[in-house]
Amino acid sequence: MTPLPILARRAAEFEVAGWRSLARWVLRRPDAGPGDAAFAYHGPMLAPIVVILVLSVIEVVALDLMVPWPWQWLRVVLLILGVWGAVLVLGMLAGVIVHPHTAGSSGLRVRYGAGLDVRIPWDAVAGARRVRRSRDGRTVQVDGATLHVVVSNQTTVEVTLNRPVTVALTGGRTAEITELRFHADDAAGLVAAIRARADVIPDRAA
Repeated sequence: MTPLPILARRAAEFEVAGWRSLARWVLRRPDAGPGDAAFAYHGPMLAPIVVILVLSVIEVVALDLMVPWPWQWLRVVLLILGVWGAVLVLGMLAGVIVHPHTAGSSGLRVRYGAGLDVRIPWDAVAGARRVRRSRDGRTVQVDGATLHVVVSNQTTVEVTLNRPVTVALTGGRTAEITELRFHADDAAGLVAAIRARADVIPDRAA
């Protein structure tokens, strides 16, 4: 079981990351370097998050109407908690929008919000192809030497490496991988960018 202080620290880090992502979103400053090609991956999760936001707003209004007028202090507390919850959800959405996958001069970056930033140098890439696969479970999974970054139970891009690469994961963990599977909304465009940057010969499976 994870100790309570660690859980509290992670919750605080999550909230701070959400506020930073919201600031980047408002200022239109995605976390991508100059000249990097950016690729979104939030498409499959956009509708569920919007539904959660709408339900949160409805809940805030409903609770405000249900609480008797003499209990003003309770209405204020519930309003603050409701707005805070909605902002957290907005921060989560902003996180996956302003931290896209990128193909740049230094290599491939595979992201998931502000918490995951997997960096693969181009000289380690052996191949890339578009493959849609279904996978249940957590967003970040390591199966042997394969890293899965799952969005809405699916991955659409497969990158194979010519040597093991140690990558940073969430929670301060690391893993040594030789294959990476993840989702991109424009999987074909990202595969083409990877091949162009890494000088990978196209294969028929793409």
